[in-house]
Amino acid sequence: MKIERIKAMTYTLFTGLYVVSLFIDASLISYCLGCVACFILFISFKGAARTFQIISLIFLAFGIMIFLTSDLALSSFPLYLTSTALLLSLLYFLPFINHLMVVGGYDQELKNLLQLRTRHLGQLYYRGSLISYVLCLFVFFSAITIVQQVVRDVSENVDKRIMEKFSSQTILRAFALANVWSPIEIFIALTVTITGVQYFHLLPWALLFSITLLMTDWLIGWFKYRTTRYEAPSHAPAIEYKRLWKKIGYLFVMLFLFIITAFGLQTLLGIDYFNAVILLIFPFTLFWALSINQFSAFMRYNKKTWVGQVNGLQNFMLLFLSLGFFSDMFEQTALIDFMQRPLLSMTEWPLLLFITIQLISLIFSMIGVHPLVTISLMGTLIQPILTALSPLSLSIVLLTSTLASDAAGTFNTTVTMMSELTNRNPYRITKWNLIFAIWFGTAGSLLAWLLL
Repeated sequence: MKIERIKAMTYTLFTGLYVVSLFIDASLISYCLGCVACFILFISFKGAARTFQIISLIFLAFGIMIFLTSDLALSSFPLYLTSTALLLSLLYFLPFINHLMVVGGYDQELKNLLQLRTRHLGQLYYRGSLISYVLCLFVFFSAITIVQQVVRDVSENVDKRIMEKFSSQTILRAFALANVWSPIEIFIALTVTITGVQYFHLLPWALLFSITLLMTDWLIGWFKYRTTRYEAPSHAPAIEYKRLWKKIGYLFVMLFLFIITAFGLQTLLGIDYFNAVILLIFPFTLFWALSINQFSAFMRYNKKTWVGQVNGLQNFMLLFLSLGFFSDMFEQTALIDFMQRPLLSMTEWPLLLFITIQLISLIFSMIGVHPLVTISLMGTLIQPILTALSPLSLSIVLLTSTLASDAAGTFNTTVTMMSELTNRNPYRITKWNLIFAIWFGTAGSLLAWLLL
């Protein structure tokens, strides 16, 4: 238990130093942040998953080799471990929103929404998709577990084999589409960091893409599943319509308020949008808990789960720090020029370039390369292209190509979670969603091409 507390305190110190660095631009703070990152690599390795250990060791080994063969002072080593501090700090604060959803009892109301006047699976499809979409905006990965449990509870009278495919499609597709514009999505934070595009410049096009494809998927799902009759469980509770719509409506109001407040904080402090999100999440969840008279319960739940919640970051701490270090070192080599040439040659045919990025991302996600690795490496390679093509278009391509793996990436976290929840082979889930992932990525490439 002692090592768990050390990890939790160290991760908190790392996040705290990053928050301080937003207000005080001091080299000493940056250096301390890098030194804490070195210690995090050391304490996180033992408890991390095998896959993350292997990937991180590879990135660290290559990064250290480049560092030692470059004309860099040994004392500067910690400074190259801080480039992913924003992303890690965002991951640190995200669970507070998840805790609020649990304490507020929103999952039960969403279960009631699924059963409301439902006659066939076509209706259940778009309702399940909507719930997954909304929850993803608040609780991220936890949305998959919550919605799968909700769908399973309300469909006990439907053939299990049908529901396995049904839930894999309705949940994962909505998850991918919500993350295209989610204000807490880690891939958006990474994309805007890579391309330099402001989140609010990306947001209108991301929303257009997301809503258009969501409606299209609902229409397809409705026609596909409308012939399968739905029968609610005999023990289903009576639905209080007024309370149901009040809670669902309040979710959307608070999401809108969160985005507007984050934008105001960004403007006031002159910082990046996702830095504003980091500063806002905890006080905003406190305000939300107060507004629903759950402040004491929220604080008790946070206290109870704090150590386990923070220690759950060890895989990401290990991966992000080693990946960020490797990316910084890789930019120092001549090899990057060699790898960038093929992409630069495609700038005369931008649609071909966009589709190439899309296919690389999807194929890599199916052979076991983590999407975070793919987007980080791709982001490094496209840097010269940002001056030749629209950074906004490249942002859309990077984002949609990466998020397609949320629905069909065999070894992606989302597909792995769904595989465990349904007891189906992840390649089976990939098969069920592959066509969707292809037209998801293609639609992103076409939108990016039209915006050139």
